[in-house]
Amino acid sequence: MANYPYIIASFPDMVLDFEQRPVDEKAVVDEIKGQLSEKDGKLVDWLEFGLEGTHLKPHFYRNIRQTGCRFLIDWFDFDKKLRLAKVAFLENKPYAEDFPELEKAEIIFKVDNLAQREKLLDRLCWDKAAELVQFDIFTIDTILSLLVRLHIAARWSRLDPKAGAALFKRFVDEVKGTFQGINAEQIQSR
Repeated sequence: MANYPYIIASFPDMVLDFEQRPVDEKAVVDEIKGQLSEKDGKLVDWLEFGLEGTHLKPHFYRNIRQTGCRFLIDWFDFDKKLRLAKVAFLENKPYAEDFPELEKAEIIFKVDNLAQREKLLDRLCWDKAAELVQFDIFTIDTILSLLVRLHIAARWSRLDPKAGAALFKRFVDEVKGTFQGINAEQIQSR
């Protein structure tokens, strides 16, 4: 079994100099995968494959369920519904599927400023990734959620360095917050 507390605690160190140099997402993912079991490494591969966006076909969404990974199933279910809601909005059609974030998404879709709309959509995704692991502490789901947020922060670091720096600071603070209230004995007993 992987040492999840160590991996999660290492995230801030892996992105520490984000203000001086761009974060190499691939290097971070590779470093994390090197510390995971083969099974968990494959879950990271599924996440990375899906985050590329070009692979999001109906068979991908069906196959992701076969991983049995709660985070991946819930994340890509959210992703699919958000994408379908966006298409429905653009085509001026109602979106009938059960999607708790629909109201928030529709407000964002109406924002005229494209950069602001993208930031708001990424904020919605960031919040969802965090929400999905709200009650997890040291699990592969937590690591996958952190990787989603790492990719969002890295994207904004490339598009808007100031916004990216703010997101990386938030990312580091959230990772550090994972350990609040957890003492060393609890970590070692896991």
